[in-house]
Amino acid sequence: MKQNQFDSLENALTQIRLQVYAGNTKEEIINNYLNNIEICRAFYPLLHFFEVCLRNAIDKSLTAYVNGQEWMDILPLDSKSKLKIINAKQTIQLHKHIVTHDRIVAELSLGFWTSFVSKKFSQYPFQGYVLRFAFPNCPKFMRTAKNMQKRFESFRILRNRISHCERINHFKKLTILHTELLESIGWIEKEVADLASKMDNVQSSLNFRIPL
Repeated sequence: MKQNQFDSLENALTQIRLQVYAGNTKEEIINNYLNNIEICRAFYPLLHFFEVCLRNAIDKSLTAYVNGQEWMDILPLDSKSKLKIINAKQTIQLHKHIVTHDRIVAELSLGFWTSFVSKKFSQYPFQGYVLRFAFPNCPKFMRTAKNMQKRFESFRILRNRISHCERINHFKKLTILHTELLESIGWIEKEVADLASKMDNVQSSLNFRIPL
């Protein structure tokens, strides 16, 4: 790679962004940057399947818990969760759509859904219901709010960094995150986990390099 090519890339991408991908040569720096993009791309489908399955599974279990009524209006949610629901409705209206239950479910953040297996809801019976019915294939020794919250929080951090085009290829436990993501999807629905596995290329992405 010629110096003027690197300078143009650095000018467009900024030095501060590229400096975290330090290497011994210009080619190594750019390849470290590209490697991160490729790993992000490989993780995206798994995070997609996990998030969509998670929110739908929790929504269905909470709807069943309140016998088909609107759980967002009935359950004793904390003020932060209630505000997120209000904001979701406002966003839907801003885009000139009719506010429906399904649209609210899709608009709410991953953090909103993972909070249902967090400590703040541990005193409410609906959390136990969620743990049992949203994750039917989860082994009993793992089906605790403590275990799930720790795991799902790492997924949320990974997802947010990917969404903001930040570095993830320095994470020491990418292989573990990969395994746990597929496993967690399977806790909800094994057929979806099988589908995710068929398009999974995380392991090959870890060593991605191109000649420059």
